[in-house]
Amino acid sequence: MWKTFVGWIAAFLGMTRELEEHRLAIKQLEERIRDNDETLKLLAQEMRHIREMEALERDKQLLKVEREITRLKELPGPKRKK
Repeated sequence: MWKTFVGWIAAFLGMTRELEEHRLAIKQLEERIRDNDETLKLLAQEMRHIREMEALERDKQLLKVEREITRLKELPGPKRKK
């Protein structure tokens, strides 16, 4: 009987140790998830910023092209020979 009781105590202590290990592992995973979440938010913010900068650059290039077209239209045409 004592042997069975000691076996139960040993099993209980083993499960308690495993439970603490699992709790620690869960806390570490939760921290990694929080870190990953923060990283994803920063990446999303950076991507929005890049898209905005690219849109501004496209608009700038389009304006340059439009100005050049306008300038070319204002140039006198070639002289025609009679």
